[in-house]
Amino acid sequence: MKVKISVFLVLFSMSLAAQQRLNFDKDWKFIQQDVKGAEQVNWNDSSWRTLDVPHDWSIEGEYSEENPMGGQCGYLPAGFGWYRKTIDVPKEWKGKHVEISFDGVFMNSTVWANGRELGTRPYGWISFNYDITEEVTNSNKITFAVRVDNNKQPAARWYTGSGIYAHTWIEVKNNIHIPKDGIFIKTKGNKVTIETELNSKFSKAKKVQLATSIINNEGKVVAKTSKKVKLQNKDILTQELEIDNPKLWSVEAPDLYMVLSEVKVGKTVLHTEKTKFGVRDIEWKVETGMWLNGKNVKLQGVCNHQDAGALGAAVPDRILRFRIKQLKDMGVNAIRTSHNPQTPIFYDLCDELGMMVMDEIFDGWLKKAANDYGAHSFNEWWKRDVTDWIKRDRNHPSIIIYSVGNETHGEIGKDLVETCHKLDNTRLVTSGHSSSEYMDVYGVNGHSEKMGFFDELDEKGPFFIGTENTHTWQVRGFYRTKTWFRDGFPSKKQRPYPLPDLTEKEVFSHDWTTNLNRQNPKQIFNSSYDNAMVRVSSRLNIEQLRDIPKYAGSFRWTGYDYIGEASYVHGGWPFKSFMGGAIDIANFEKDLFYLYQSQWTTKPMVHILPHWTHPKVELGTNIPVWVYSNCDKVELFFNGTSLGKQKPGLAWDKMQCQWMIPWKPGELKAVGYKNGKAVSEKIIRTANAPSKIKLTVDGEPLNSKGKDIVQVRVTTTDKDGEMYPYGENRTYFKVLGAGKIKALDNGSPVDVEKHFEAENRIAFYGLTRAYIESFEGNEPVTLLASCILGEKKQITSNKVSIDTQLLALRGKLPKTKIEVFYTVDGSTPTIKSKKYSQSFSVELGTTVKALVVLNGKEVQQLEEKFAKIEGFVWNEIQNEYIIAGEQAEDAKLMDAQISKKGAKFNGKGFVKFDKKIGASIEWYQENDGGAGEADLYIRYSSKVDGKGGTYIKVIVNDEVVNDKLFLRNTRNQGGRWNKAKQSIQLKRGANTVKLVSVGNSGVYIDEILIN
Repeated sequence: MKVKISVFLVLFSMSLAAQQRLNFDKDWKFIQQDVKGAEQVNWNDSSWRTLDVPHDWSIEGEYSEENPMGGQCGYLPAGFGWYRKTIDVPKEWKGKHVEISFDGVFMNSTVWANGRELGTRPYGWISFNYDITEEVTNSNKITFAVRVDNNKQPAARWYTGSGIYAHTWIEVKNNIHIPKDGIFIKTKGNKVTIETELNSKFSKAKKVQLATSIINNEGKVVAKTSKKVKLQNKDILTQELEIDNPKLWSVEAPDLYMVLSEVKVGKTVLHTEKTKFGVRDIEWKVETGMWLNGKNVKLQGVCNHQDAGALGAAVPDRILRFRIKQLKDMGVNAIRTSHNPQTPIFYDLCDELGMMVMDEIFDGWLKKAANDYGAHSFNEWWKRDVTDWIKRDRNHPSIIIYSVGNETHGEIGKDLVETCHKLDNTRLVTSGHSSSEYMDVYGVNGHSEKMGFFDELDEKGPFFIGTENTHTWQVRGFYRTKTWFRDGFPSKKQRPYPLPDLTEKEVFSHDWTTNLNRQNPKQIFNSSYDNAMVRVSSRLNIEQLRDIPKYAGSFRWTGYDYIGEASYVHGGWPFKSFMGGAIDIANFEKDLFYLYQSQWTTKPMVHILPHWTHPKVELGTNIPVWVYSNCDKVELFFNGTSLGKQKPGLAWDKMQCQWMIPWKPGELKAVGYKNGKAVSEKIIRTANAPSKIKLTVDGEPLNSKGKDIVQVRVTTTDKDGEMYPYGENRTYFKVLGAGKIKALDNGSPVDVEKHFEAENRIAFYGLTRAYIESFEGNEPVTLLASCILGEKKQITSNKVSIDTQLLALRGKLPKTKIEVFYTVDGSTPTIKSKKYSQSFSVELGTTVKALVVLNGKEVQQLEEKFAKIEGFVWNEIQNEYIIAGEQAEDAKLMDAQISKKGAKFNGKGFVKFDKKIGASIEWYQENDGGAGEADLYIRYSSKVDGKGGTYIKVIVNDEVVNDKLFLRNTRNQGGRWNKAKQSIQLKRGANTVKLVSVGNSGVYIDEILIN
């Protein structure tokens, strides 16, 4: 008995020290393979790589068509990974309650401490923690091991990343403490209700006081209260406070307060917790949507995935802040976390910057990708994950609504909503068109874009949000004047709004490849004129959101381009990313960014599109010149002559000011006026051949000391500094001083070069991105960038220039002497080669190589080829696009073979059924519209001697639609093709279409098309 008392007293006295929250990101050991036994303490990890988390091993790898992630997840490597870390246990941890916390691990993570398995979490987008008090008590060292299993692919319908992609923490607390996420703050008017969980590890009850203060952003206590309780094991205390004239959190003024929670025994403070929150009231009205602090606010939103291009899923805090701020500069006031929670820092930044959030937990409740959470873990884990998610996020004022699913279905939707309400009764729940009958707010994806949708929407029905609206596709710097509809116009399935062509005949021809070299008809770039769409243009969507009172919010798909979803949408390899964003994967703004800015912001702006460099357009051809502006009037000048003023209109098709200008080289200047005064101006000029590069920093510069990251923009220009919009020359990078190249990018959806720690990258339509990381300390960091410049196909010029530029990223530029030596005969240049002094001419077929010498030291070898087969192409003008189907050679086959021995087939080949009953071919089909009837067209070739044709079974979503669809004979098998039509029913979201042979005729299948 005496021993027990003495141990109790020791533990109690040691618990009086303050708790700690320690960043645990540094110096993990990592290996990208599955290692049996690596959880053991004595495992030898000396050969493993040492790195800091957050970390995404997939983005560090090579793109490959053979990688099992496939087009859905972006053709990057997946597999297994192990992390290990050994630490000494500080004396002050002894007698404490200690946890290890993970903000995010993708996916199927298992964690050990000193060989003891702490637990497994299948879901890759959830934060979790484990109690390691046992190890702290019994050991002086702890070895942590984390096994990550992202081997079964595809694990989602988009790029996921792999590994510990978010921050890690050690939480040291006293034995009486507030558990993780144990505080819930609710506000209404000036009243603040705080529910606080208390835990005690002592066997006897203790008299505990909870003192709670509210502190404003100036550090002043504006309200306080306290409450006493006799605590044994667990309890929840509720306290109510009032703030006199609180500063309300809003998009325009994101004022924050802090709750200071102090747990005391006597006069001793055992636990201190600081929780930021905002005071704001949200009300939903059927007729008018959402009201924030008594003001009717439209949700001008975008959907975003986790990844940030070359940085993958492990997005640095600095870059994440830039991206949220960039969206806000565009006029966005809300982000949907499609289709999973983001990392905790995301919500902190949204609170701080004034960005509202639709916080979404799941994509599907059933299988949507072959090996996703819905396929393997949802039924067992959803309640635990929803609970951890809500408790983690519910204090963020930025979160204005929850979403529990996306294009899925099931009675479980009712339980999900009820669970959300139980954990947080202050927010409503919606979904992306999933079990809508159970939702508080009716959320609809692409179906809400269809013509007539708003006429059918019951005015007395639920509140409405366009959870994915609108879908338009565009590639930065690429233009077409002919309108493009993904599924054609008209379309029975999609019911798109009409959108006229800008010109009778197509004006532009520049393209990424020739039609002959497209492996799939879907492999096209889309125009930046806001004339490439599925159902509705961005402009019409903006007008509908603005003018339809019940339309509470619209979340366009997407804010940023993202890796993955490249096969179904864009035809697959070499397409690696989805290009529906207003900003590309390298954080470069597209023209669409400025459309939204003109409609959703007030700071005066003008933007001109397209660029004014068109060497293959015939002189005198009328080019539609658009100007986006939020000014009262816009005046356009061509070569100094005014073309008149126009007023940007309210109607969707008048939002842009348009002038039809006969093409000739020169200068376009747009001037925006407010109240009769010029307040904004933009000038673009025809560029000559590329001859220079320009280095600038986007966003914040590097911190003056410590590990940090900065993003550098490399712009291809002519000799006068005008951007050359077709630039695709390769820039070579070298960091001088205390830093390194983290990754390179350019925004291209078809560039499949490696990003991670690359040393060079081609430009994409005149721009290249370098992410530079500094080391610890405060030593200078300078970037050297070098480039051999010229038109790769010599469209207008055979001149070649070599440019080197230095950019100081931290500290001053060092003293440097740069010399460049080059060759044109294919040999490797040396200091004895010809020294570069000015531009020179080369013939087509020439490879130029260059050596950059810095202060007498050889630092870079450059290379650029100039030939007809190099670079993007200048095609013949196309006036019609092919509506592409799903290619048979990309489908899942059983007893079938891919063949290229034929004629007039689409894509890379076709599929031959073996001559046996039951041979099959199966496609995954994503339906981004509503459920309903559609027509399935099967392009086939078959010739059965002595019969008029053959039969095939059609199965959709595992249900037989037609057990004997007749396929009449074609003239010759493999040379002539027919189409058969079958009516089918599609579900929202994921669908499968399967064709099965019912005879032994050996039918050939080329593609299917669903409309």
